[in-house]
Amino acid sequence: MRGDLSLCCRRVAVDRAGSMMIEFALALPLIFLLLVGLLDLSRFALAKSAMLQGARAGVQYGLIAYSESANINSTAQTATGLSGVTATNTVFCECVTGTAVACTTTCLTGQTRKRYLRVTTTKSFTSVLTTATTNFGSFGSWTPPTSVSASVTLIIP
Repeated sequence: MRGDLSLCCRRVAVDRAGSMMIEFALALPLIFLLLVGLLDLSRFALAKSAMLQGARAGVQYGLIAYSESANINSTAQTATGLSGVTATNTVFCECVTGTAVACTTTCLTGQTRKRYLRVTTTKSFTSVLTTATTNFGSFGSWTPPTSVSASVTLIIP
């Protein structure tokens, strides 16, 4: 009886049938997590690209008419091709030395004043992953982004 039990135990220990299935079952959650993370990163990259395209279009419109704030924002929002986008624009001036001045004043000692237009587009982003901060112990932590934004600044001649 005892010999039969030890023979059975040896057969089970030597038998490798099904080990590939067990290894796959152990690796599957990690592979799935990597796939979901990659898809989420791709969604964020596409949204960021659309935000940048909208900001560029708004700045290009501003080259023609920088004082038409509503039209610049509308152009930027429409050019993203996404819904729920907020666009803002700012016109500001600097002297060649980098000193910020009001656009209605002149720079000291005859310096050239530069006028800039900055268009910023923003949209909320909902990650497929959890919105809580993930802690990796001594390696740090990671919080998924909650918004996507892009900003383009251009000198207006």
